[in-house]
Amino acid sequence: MKLYLSLFLAALCMPVASLAGIFAIELGYVLSFRQAIGVGVLVGSVILILAIIMFVLSVPSTMQRSRAPSCRSN
Repeated sequence: MKLYLSLFLAALCMPVASLAGIFAIELGYVLSFRQAIGVGVLVGSVILILAIIMFVLSVPSTMQRSRAPSCRSN
């Protein structure tokens, strides 16, 4: 489940980052377009870091599930 969530976060990263920049400039949190881009980059990088961490944490369980059973029945 963590694997799918990390892929979902990575796919949503760019739209959420651009919306964060737009909302920051529209709501008056920043004064210039350059600062709004900075807010978008900050939000996007935080989301990508979370997605990478979740992906790395899900790799061992995914590898364990994909392994074939080693016991043989006679």
